[in-house]
Amino acid sequence: MGKVSYKDFQAKIYSSLVRYKKEELKIEEKGVSSHGVPHDCLFPEPYCSSEIPVMLYTGITGIVKDIQESAFAYKPHIAASNHVASSQTACINLFVPILESDFADEIIKKSGICPSNFDHIDRTQLRKGYCFEYWEQNAEGSKGLLGDHTPHAGTDSDVAISYMDKDGNHCLWLIEHKLTEQEFTTCGAYRSDRNPVEMKENCKKCSLSDFYADHNKCHYHKNCGYYYWNIMEQEKIKQFYSGQFDKEGCPFRGGMNQLWRNQMMAFELERIGLFKDVFFSVVSHPENTFLDKTMNEYRKLINNSDKFGDFKSKSLVDAAIEYLPDWTDWYKRVYMIG
Repeated sequence: MGKVSYKDFQAKIYSSLVRYKKEELKIEEKGVSSHGVPHDCLFPEPYCSSEIPVMLYTGITGIVKDIQESAFAYKPHIAASNHVASSQTACINLFVPILESDFADEIIKKSGICPSNFDHIDRTQLRKGYCFEYWEQNAEGSKGLLGDHTPHAGTDSDVAISYMDKDGNHCLWLIEHKLTEQEFTTCGAYRSDRNPVEMKENCKKCSLSDFYADHNKCHYHKNCGYYYWNIMEQEKIKQFYSGQFDKEGCPFRGGMNQLWRNQMMAFELERIGLFKDVFFSVVSHPENTFLDKTMNEYRKLINNSDKFGDFKSKSLVDAAIEYLPDWTDWYKRVYMIG
């Protein structure tokens, strides 16, 4: 059997989600794209305008309403209520049932994917120990720890789980969730028309050493005032990124950009003393192998540090079967987790 293409993988997941929309949610009507094109994978009104996505597992809709009325309300993505394959909605469907469960610690440990020092969720932090779209907005003001937050953009983590380690220290686990995405978010400056051509040449030709020596070679530093390269001045972070990179130019102009920014946020949370250790992971659909190339390149660059890891959603779901059978049956069927 030949290698599955990205288009085939995407079509397989989309077809399952559209089938769920039609057969179980009883929504036959197509939604309309921003270009005026009808699509089965989009929801029509009033569903596409709902504050609570219709794709949510029914057992957590009340909990999500409570989250959105709390101090830890998250900002919904544009696709959250509009698209059957919203990664944000899939993320909430994956984590809320587990993290709200009395057996959350057991499920996380049994899954084998948590940081090695994980002991138990710290329910005194965040909202009952977790939140979505985390960027610690209270730590350094409205621009966030990396100085890149605006009302429309900025670095955040899909899920943050506060936990106690085995020595009684407060720690944090940041998680980026991917469903059908083919790549991580690439560098917005490199893509931007507002970034002059000569600055983009720096992106293509300059190494990390060049950016360390002159931060102004980066559009984000020179023209946006983001803190990225100021943070990278720390010797421990330079050492962290001292591994192998086989291409010319900035390692972070492609898909590693999103991994880099989340990792920097982790380092900053440690530096300001909010948490003793902060780990960063990526969770993806078990058949989504299309992110592996970028993650493997990133591992080489960071010398295979255990501060970064990845796992498949199936690991969590399988670990929860004996504790949450109704939800695990639903999640496996809807999202095609074998």
